[in-house]
Amino acid sequence: MVKRTWFYGLLVVLLVGAAAPGVVPAQAQAADGPVVLALESAREPVEAWAAAFASMEGGAALDLRFVATASEIMARAGEAAVIISDTYEETPPIAFECGYISDVFMLLPGLGARYLASNSCSGVLDPRDALARDFLRFAISPAGQQLAIDLGLLPAVVEIVDQSGATVRVPQPVWRIASPYSIATYYVYGVGAADRLVAAGYLGARDPEGKAGMLKLDPNFETIANAVSTLNQQEANIEELAALHPDLILASARTSWLDAAAALGVSILRFEGESPEALQDAMTLLGAVLGPHAAYQAEQFNAYYSRTLDAILAQTQTIAEPVRVYFSGTNPLRVASGDMYQTAMVEAAGAISVTADLTGYWNDVNLEQVAVWDPDVILFVPYGGANVEAFTGAAEWSAIRAVYEGRVYRLPKLSAPWDTPVPDSILGIIWIAQTLYPDQMSLDCAAETMTFYRLFYGYVMSEGEAQSICK
Repeated sequence: MVKRTWFYGLLVVLLVGAAAPGVVPAQAQAADGPVVLALESAREPVEAWAAAFASMEGGAALDLRFVATASEIMARAGEAAVIISDTYEETPPIAFECGYISDVFMLLPGLGARYLASNSCSGVLDPRDALARDFLRFAISPAGQQLAIDLGLLPAVVEIVDQSGATVRVPQPVWRIASPYSIATYYVYGVGAADRLVAAGYLGARDPEGKAGMLKLDPNFETIANAVSTLNQQEANIEELAALHPDLILASARTSWLDAAAALGVSILRFEGESPEALQDAMTLLGAVLGPHAAYQAEQFNAYYSRTLDAILAQTQTIAEPVRVYFSGTNPLRVASGDMYQTAMVEAAGAISVTADLTGYWNDVNLEQVAVWDPDVILFVPYGGANVEAFTGAAEWSAIRAVYEGRVYRLPKLSAPWDTPVPDSILGIIWIAQTLYPDQMSLDCAAETMTFYRLFYGYVMSEGEAQSICK
């Protein structure tokens, strides 16, 4: 199997947040090489990762120091560039003059790490801090996972039941992913494994707005999107796909060419996520087959998603007269059924979908039926040429309450449309709730958008950009 060459260039990053004040001064780069402070119980994998990292082109020696307990790591964190502990959620008590503490890198189940960027004071990640970061990126990479597998610390095969009900065995680690299911592509980004994509569809990235957004999230996305001439749910160029040597294919349960793909001998995961629960389950399934860090990221996403829904519910459950919403697709008279994710989003935001009794997928209705429903608000999708003028500029729609009261709104998107069952859709629910109930909602769309894209795409968004998206 062809393995992807592991390379990380130094990226310019905006510093996000700062460590809480503490009693230990930061001295992370006092040694000749970055100091890695780790639990003695983790010595074997840490030494293996460090040796392999140092042998890579451009690698550097690390100063490994081992202690018996997590409390010792916290007490001595000021001397380290990297800390590796079983209390990875605990923030080291370090006072930075400038710099920041990274999010968690999950190296093994129950063993997490952070790098301490104590030298990055100019808005650019200092090369010394970048070396510490790159060591952790290596440790969670397929190459790092392979070392852990060889040591017997991770399984060589993971077996799961996918959303079609099929039992799937996935050899570990997964180096190369093909994602013809363009919704599942965003699952890969959400669990922090985008660098493993070799071919993929990108929902929402065909138009200029979506393409520009996707380039911000991943400058390499056009290469991935164009790697196979034909790759979607209906058809695929199997020869071109085979030439990419994927280890894993992510498909919809409705993908029509999977019998032909089975001849490649590649593991195939099938997804079907038309509900909040199915989306969270999909993230868990993908995380389970991509290693400990991906599993941790999936867990973090699901917790964020559930926490956000609970916060919205707490603020909308006492509303006496919920807003009645008409959710339109690419045509004003094409609507989301009650079986679709869009309806679940409306309901999660504390509103009522007037089309909830319809079944299947997108339904075509007539204007007479819309007049019977007479919705308070019309929401429509941010793709396929849908636009507000189709409602507000058409005389036949002028008698509909949502139109004459000026309550017709387009869902936002950066790249993936926020009305589809992708991780970004949690922002769509926040936006719907804030749009429908501005006086009740304490959640702020722009603030949550900045948080979400930093946590799950590694993209540091400006406040102005977030406000522009959420307007």
